[in-house]
Amino acid sequence: MPTQEVRPSGPRGPHFRAHARRPVRLKATVSHPRAGWERDAEVFDIGLGGACISASEPMSEGDRVSVAFVAPSLWDPLLIPARVAWYEPGRGIDPARAGVAFDHVGEAAIMALFELVGTLAFE
Repeated sequence: MPTQEVRPSGPRGPHFRAHARRPVRLKATVSHPRAGWERDAEVFDIGLGGACISASEPMSEGDRVSVAFVAPSLWDPLLIPARVAWYEPGRGIDPARAGVAFDHVGEAAIMALFELVGTLAFE
């Protein structure tokens, strides 16, 4: 049975996760097919269930996006469809952020994500 991580209450209230997240400094490309944009993003944390990313464009809870992760351990970017779980506008010098929940569409993508998260533990 997976463990649950409990984050303290914040602007989005108490938050439970089935999979722990690792803090990272990783590059990604986020695309929003319905809005018609694609932007570079920074990944602040990642886990098997989702990630926290910088957001240069406004997003709404429930939006469908694709996140392509770029890492030294990958030959090609790892493209994962996701749903926006929350969005926080930037404040001052702090960038806007969004939490995305991954839509796992295949075993190969899940395994690649598992390997990426595991590799990041040693960087």
